[in-house]
Amino acid sequence: MSDTVRRDADDFEGHSHSWFSWRELAAVDWNAPCTDGPSRYWVRHWSRAHEGSLEPEGLAALPDELYDPAAAKFGEGNIAPSRWPADGELLLGNEVYRPVSPAYRDLVPADGPWQPVWHVMGTLAELHGEDNVRLVVWFGG
Repeated sequence: MSDTVRRDADDFEGHSHSWFSWRELAAVDWNAPCTDGPSRYWVRHWSRAHEGSLEPEGLAALPDELYDPAAAKFGEGNIAPSRWPADGELLLGNEVYRPVSPAYRDLVPADGPWQPVWHVMGTLAELHGEDNVRLVVWFGG
């Protein structure tokens, strides 16, 4: 890292920072689950079609509107999807929410907002070597 980045990192008021080389990122199994069990904050989201069938909408952050129904259905201490029964699901209008153990690809889709970063890093790795290209991240909060 440059002296400027090191100085800024030392002055950053967030949690911490870390980095990943292109070699490490290229080796990630993006289809592997990134949690040991159902996620605390993410749910699988389904919409009910006009004929009644469920259509997958993908991964969603748990909507605030589900906290009260989750407490009513699963118990006051069980509002997070990680605490719902394995077959638990909640209805909100025509929407159905179920617990999910997300894969890395669910959170970082190949065609999502990180695509330009991966493209630039891959190009730089071809020019300078996989271990010489890093993504530095800071965890704020």
